[in-house]
Amino acid sequence: MSLSKRPSFGSASLLLVDCDERSLAALQKSLQRLGIASQPLHADAPQALEQVLALVVELDHFASPRIVEQANAAGLPIIALTQHETLSQIQRALELGATAMLNKPITQGSVYTTLMMAIGLRQRLAAEQQRSHSLAEKVASRRLVAQALARLMVERELDENRAYEHIRKLSMELNRSLEEICAELVGAAVANRHEGRS
Repeated sequence: MSLSKRPSFGSASLLLVDCDERSLAALQKSLQRLGIASQPLHADAPQALEQVLALVVELDHFASPRIVEQANAAGLPIIALTQHETLSQIQRALELGATAMLNKPITQGSVYTTLMMAIGLRQRLAAEQQRSHSLAEKVASRRLVAQALARLMVERELDENRAYEHIRKLSMELNRSLEEICAELVGAAVANRHEGRS
């Protein structure tokens, strides 16, 4: 998300979790001026998260662990609201999965800035997790590639470079990933071994 222009929030709303009356009034006033819908939630009341943009969780009155857990699982930004930004409050916010902290007194400017920071950091975290997952899959596929190369080297008496070129050529001709070709080669070798034993 580019932070140089204001995003469109559409019909999404901010969930204001366990906020006291004063905080709730200040948040709703600021959000209304920003054109952002909000809805309060107290004591882990059931809530669908499909149209929720982010959560603001007041740490001093926090009593909704289930909704925060669901929000983290859904990849929603969480903003911790606190009177004092002490080390213990920061640690508590991190434990809840917060990507930003909003300090009292609440102002329209601080609400907007904190919301943009929380959304931006959550998107960055999601991108890093996706990158990490892709790298893990790539590492896992290396073993498959090595097995396919070994099979071709033995069966066709090829050196490693020629075996790899053969797999790459098949991949391009069939318009399929290298990993798919290697999985088939290794799978065929396993099937042939089983047939040979029968």
